[in-house]
Amino acid sequence: MGNGRTAAIFGATGQIGQAVIQKLTGEGWNIRVFARDTAKSSQLFPGVKEQYQWDYRKDDWQEHLDGTDVVFNFSGAPIFQKWKGDYKREIVESRVLATARIADAICKAENRPKVFINGSAAGIYGYNTWNDDTVTEDYPTGKDFWGKFVSDWEKSALNAEECGTRVINIRTTVVLDKETGALPQLMNAFNKGIGGPIRPGSQWFPWIHVEDEVGIMLYAMNIETVSGPINASAPDVPRMREFAESLGKAMGKPSRIPIPVTILRLLMGEVSKILANGRKVVPKKAEEIGYQFKYPELDKALESLLK
Repeated sequence: MGNGRTAAIFGATGQIGQAVIQKLTGEGWNIRVFARDTAKSSQLFPGVKEQYQWDYRKDDWQEHLDGTDVVFNFSGAPIFQKWKGDYKREIVESRVLATARIADAICKAENRPKVFINGSAAGIYGYNTWNDDTVTEDYPTGKDFWGKFVSDWEKSALNAEECGTRVINIRTTVVLDKETGALPQLMNAFNKGIGGPIRPGSQWFPWIHVEDEVGIMLYAMNIETVSGPINASAPDVPRMREFAESLGKAMGKPSRIPIPVTILRLLMGEVSKILANGRKVVPKKAEEIGYQFKYPELDKALESLLK
């Protein structure tokens, strides 16, 4: 339970931020929201009194980290959309630079947070190619854009270790949530009658139910010996064709039409590599520390989201 503890949430209005706030408020935590759009956050969280304008380029928010017990960072421009113009630069800066500023603010606080949980990504393992390797937290960093980008992002978070704050980097895979992320886009294709696996279909599709994404974070937060990277992925990692079959079954739609990577690239651009070159990312560390998945199996996870 919260017992009056205080959590600071950056990127609070996003998919995972909202889920974390809902869970923590139910447990009696005090919440401090940091959001770019405070009008939106006020509408989403009318019961949260402490809400602050969040712009990592400024310093007027830093003092409000003082006295918090844990900091969650989910800030960053949305990834699952077409990147145009300078959007790729925004994707990087809104994570790498923003996370560095948060870590700096943590170290400047008189009463520093004990834990910093940074929402990282399994993209650290790279998407240039895919293979059948089982990818645990000690797998090598990718040499492509994604590997370098996410590695820099995690290093920014680790700056908070210099002042004694425990840092956990949650390496998120595809978070299944009916409202946001990749699932609604894939469901849209099925609803139009053009649903099917992304070619070649034999690539892996690591995923996690949004409730387990939050569950892993909060479980790790409460174990003082846990730090470093944690893969946020369900134990049941299907091939892309198996995922498409399960999604089609859950929706009552056919899943017979393979989606060419060229079409996916036209629709989603750079981010298409996440779906076209998926790796077999497994939750080794989460299972080692004793986390019990609420939705370890894909069929039951989809059923819970689509019912």
